[in-house]
Formats: sequence, structure tokens, C-alpha cells
Amino acid sequence: MALKIFTLIFSCVSSLALPAQSSLNKDSLLAHVRELSSDQYEGRRTQEAGNLLAGEYICRRFDAFGLKQFGGSYIQPFRFYSRWNKQAYEGRNIIGYCRGTDHPEQYIVLSAHYDHEGVRNGEIYNGADDNASGVGALLEMARFLSRNPPRHSVIFAAFDAEEIGLRGADHFLEEPPVPLNQILLNINMDMISRNAGRELYAVGTGYNPFLRTPLENIKERYPITVSFGHEQPQPAHSDDWTMSSDHGKFHQKNIPFLYFGVEDHEDYHKPTDDYERIMPDFYAQAAEFILESLLDLDKHWERLTRR
Repeated sequence: MALKIFTLIFSCVSSLALPAQSSLNKDSLLAHVRELSSDQYEGRRTQEAGNLLAGEYICRRFDAFGLKQFGGSYIQPFRFYSRWNKQAYEGRNIIGYCRGTDHPEQYIVLSAHYDHEGVRNGEIYNGADDNASGVGALLEMARFLSRNPPRHSVIFAAFDAEEIGLRGADHFLEEPPVPLNQILLNINMDMISRNAGRELYAVGTGYNPFLRTPLENIKERYPITVSFGHEQPQPAHSDDWTMSSDHGKFHQKNIPFLYFGVEDHEDYHKPTDDYERIMPDFYAQAAEFILESLLDLDKHWERLTRR
């Protein structure tokens, strides 16, 4: 009897250290990355043919998942001029949402940029990790959440022109589809599919410490290392990621954010950032961790923010 009791206790304790049953389809995650980082998308540079093709791919998936539209379209067009490039651009954010069950008037924005570097000197910069990986996770989470509605509404934002100065996120916040005071949180994903040390960073808890405890508890169930840091009081600090991707624009509007990403690797912004170099198991586990973090924050938001 004692042996049976010990075995039962050990089994229960061991199960606490394991992640819950997977909510995301690993094959679908990988298929999205493989597709978007293939040569036919020509590096997805803003306003070029491959970028437009990627936007169409995302729109079709949003439609298949039954996401709702703002203003009758998933496409949020915008124009801007880059002084650095001395060029005018036309960009397209792809935006959809699912309605929350308890607080439909309050929104979590889940984001990932889909543009990349395009073609340079005849070489295609496919951007598998940067950032087909974030978009693949965005799409698979959209599929799951559209079938399992959260308490708060979730906006799925595939931003364009991140590589030209966070322009898509900037436009989204200057002409938001909902009032800014109804946006609770931004969760941004940019480069989440590979790291030699299996380490994923969560940035943003330094500005909003209440976000850290839920992540600390969840990360214990995953066979990856979730670290905190890369944020300093002064955004100009060389190792500060506060403004390194689209979440920075939310921060400037005083909207809490969490940014999930890995440190730069040898293929960052090079034509060798290809699908074959991502780490499928790490990627799936990172995406699952991010989704579970979103679900936990959605469930406990009112308690966490009660002051």
C-alpha cells in the first residue's frame, strides 16, 4: 500500500512539471513558417510582390478561422515616407479579432510583423526566424482562440514595415480600430524559433512587474529557458530591447507590453535565415508557452491589475 501511495504522489508531482496538453498544432506552425519563408515570397519586403503575397496568405487564414473584421476588411493600408531610404511606401497591416466572452470591449493585441528584407544583390532574405516564426505562431493562436474564445477580445495584428522603423505598429496606434484606452496589453512575437541555448526572452516585466509572476509560474512547466531582461530605464541603452520591435510603439502609448524573442544569431538579417535552420521543438514549445501566458493573463487580468 505504501508503495502505491508513493507512486501516486510521485506521479502527481511529476505531472506538475510537464506542460499541459498542447493547444497548438506543431505541423501547422511549421507549415506556416515553411510557406512564408519560401523563395516565392521574395523576402516579403514592404510593398513588393512577395510582401503582398504574404498579406494575402494571412488574410486567407484569418478568413478560414472566422476572425472578425474592423471596417469590413482585414487590410489596414497606410502610407509613409522613409527619410533613411528616401522613398515613399505603401504598407498594409493585416488585422482581425475574436470577441471575448466576458469583456468584449477590452482587447489584448497579439502581434507579429510579416515584412522582411526582400532581395539584395540577387539573394533572397527569406526571414524564417525574422519573422515568419512570429507570424506562424500568430496564425496558429488565431486558429485556437477563434475556437476557444478568451474572456477579453483579442486583436491579431500582422504588422507591415517593421523593418523600416516600426511603421505598421505606429500607424495602428495612430489610427486604432478601437480606442486606445480599451487596449489592455500588447503581446509581441519577433524571432521565436531558434536559440542554441533553448532560451526565450520575455521583455516588458521591468515596466509592469505584475506581469512577471504569472510567467515565472508557467515557465516551470516547459523544457525551455525563459529569461527576463534586455530592458533598461533608458531606451537608448545598447542592450535594451524596449524599442527593438513593434511593442515599442505600444510602450510609447503607455500600454503594457510583453515581447517574446531570442537573442540575435549568426543568420540575423542575412540570406541564410532559412526554414531549415529553425529549431522545430524549441519553436513549438516557445509558441505554446506564449499562448499559455496569454490565456493566464486573460483569465486573471482583473486580479493582477487590482491596486
